[in-house]
Formats: sequence, C-alpha cells, structure tokens
Amino acid sequence: MSSQLTILNTKIRSLDGLFSLNDFHKASGAEEHLRPSKFMRNEQTKDLVSEIEKDQSPNLGLACKSLRGGLNSGVWACEELVLSYAMWISPKFHLIVLRAFLAMHRNEPKQLALPEPQISKSDLKTLLKIHQYANRWKEFQQAISNGGETSNNVLKQEIATLYSRYDDNDGYLFIFSPNVEQDVQQANELLMRLVKNQ
Repeated sequence: MSSQLTILNTKIRSLDGLFSLNDFHKASGAEEHLRPSKFMRNEQTKDLVSEIEKDQSPNLGLACKSLRGGLNSGVWACEELVLSYAMWISPKFHLIVLRAFLAMHRNEPKQLALPEPQISKSDLKTLLKIHQYANRWKEFQQAISNGGETSNNVLKQEIATLYSRYDDNDGYLFIFSPNVEQDVQQANELLMRLVKNQ
C-alpha cells in the first residue's frame, strides 16, 4: 500500500498497511517527550492495541509493529492508532491528521496543512533587532559576571566605558543605540498582535 499522505510537508511512509509513527512525530515537530516509543508504553495505548487486534479479522494483520535497523526502522501503526497518537500529541495536530486521512480516503488533495504564518519585513526587522539585543545582552552579562574578561574587543571597550561612567552601585548594563526603547516598544506591540491572533 502506498500511503500518498503528506502531513505539514512531511511525507508519511506506509508498510504492510501500517503508517510510520516516526514520520508523524517528525511532522508534529519532533519533540522528545512525544516520541512514538513513549506513546506505545502508555497503558491506554496498550488497551487500544488490544481492542483493535481483538476486533480485527485474522487476515488484516497487526495493529502495530516495531522494527529495528534498516530503512524501515521505527514504530508502524494502523490508522486508528495513528489517529490516537495524533490526539495524544495535540488536538490541533489530531485535526490535521484526521483531515488528511479523510482526504486520502476521498481521493482529494493529499496535503491539508495549516497556512504558513505571514510576517511583514518591518516586523521581521524588529524581531531581528530583539534577537541582536538579546545576544548582546548575553555577551555583556557574561563579561560583567567575569569581571570584564572577554575576547570581544568592542565589548571590552564598552565595559571599560561603563565602569568609568558609573559607580559600582549603579546597575546599568546596556550600552546600545539610542533607538533601543523605540525598538523594544515596537517589538512589544508586534508580540501582542501575534499573541492576540493565535
């Protein structure tokens, strides 16, 4: 059987009527705590496997199998177990997988993915500035905590300037461009918009 399934731009392999849970794991973002092996050790999963195999006629084969080594290594599962695994990952991922299976059974287009998020160039520039500030802050904090020791010569000069301008009691840690407040405000507004739209 050829699955003809693609989930969030990840091709899903099939073998002997079973689907690769490892491919679904990859499509979901491949978080360590959501690995197929952890799902298969779950008591509810074991009960479901037992029910599926009890209910199936002998010629339908296994509900799942685990293969070690080779091109087809990993956990392989029937459609019911795949749907259960997708739900175990998240309701959102479950819906994507469910719709993909329905489309496959109806011979509709195989890819039912969520639209890619769109971000404007100005928002992207703002996020990039935040990233740069965060990296700079990290370097600066590390250098300050090491008593000004750093291999970055520009940072050494900034730390020397900082120590010469302020008393030891002052807690000023940043020497950035004068636009930092404006950039942080724009970033805050952007993040609020993104959170609101989720």
